[in-house]
Amino acid sequence: MGKRAKARSLTPVNSGANAEPIERRDLRQRVVGRIVELIRTGNLRPGDRLPPERELVDIFSISRPSLREAMRALSTLGIVESRHGGGTFVTDLDARTLLAPLDFFLQLSQVNLDDTFESRRVVEIEIVRKAAVQARRDDIADLNDMIAAHAKIQKDPVGFRILDSRFHEKLSAIAGNAVLQRVAYGLYNMDLHIRRRATAEPGLIAESTEDHTEIAAAIAAHDPDRAAAAMAHHLAHIKESTMRTLAGQRFDVVESTKRSI
Repeated sequence: MGKRAKARSLTPVNSGANAEPIERRDLRQRVVGRIVELIRTGNLRPGDRLPPERELVDIFSISRPSLREAMRALSTLGIVESRHGGGTFVTDLDARTLLAPLDFFLQLSQVNLDDTFESRRVVEIEIVRKAAVQARRDDIADLNDMIAAHAKIQKDPVGFRILDSRFHEKLSAIAGNAVLQRVAYGLYNMDLHIRRRATAEPGLIAESTEDHTEIAAAIAAHDPDRAAAAMAHHLAHIKESTMRTLAGQRFDVVESTKRSI
């Protein structure tokens, strides 16, 4: 048997990998790419169990350490998951799972605030447009309940932050786009440590309450343009208060440094 025929015989019939073994150059990346391609073409589907490690080593003509690194990369991407004592499986491939690494990236990235808020504008304005079209009676009732709850937390920054996050999450849920929902979640949580301080600013909770009320009313009226304008207005307020808080933090650092000299 020739080398090529021998290598081809290492691939199990039911593995879905019917091509020649991958070249040894960039093996890990190529293994990841091959698995993704198998999923894209339907050879692998959510819930499928991958062959055991010893078989995958032969299938891809790869060393065990390199294979394990490729599997770790696929796991980080949310494409496969290892179950204790049960092997490695293709995940449900749900958008929330696949976009989880984006959340992690957004949390760690030192992105310019202007870029952050520009991204929020693009995403959240589209979300409220969709929400205004798709909102059902129970969705509108939920939003109205949240607006009513604002009256109880006007002097409670912690309570407001909890309600604010719930309000924005509800808008994403009404819009019904899982990808937009996940991206919006990641962007919302960026620079949250700064906005936490901003909520203690006098008048901010009242201002946000007015903004939320207008957004909810526009969605209840099923008016996408009005909802988009209300969200743009709200995000402008958030950016302004965030920038003021950030400027105050920088001033405090400078003053503290002067005193320590």
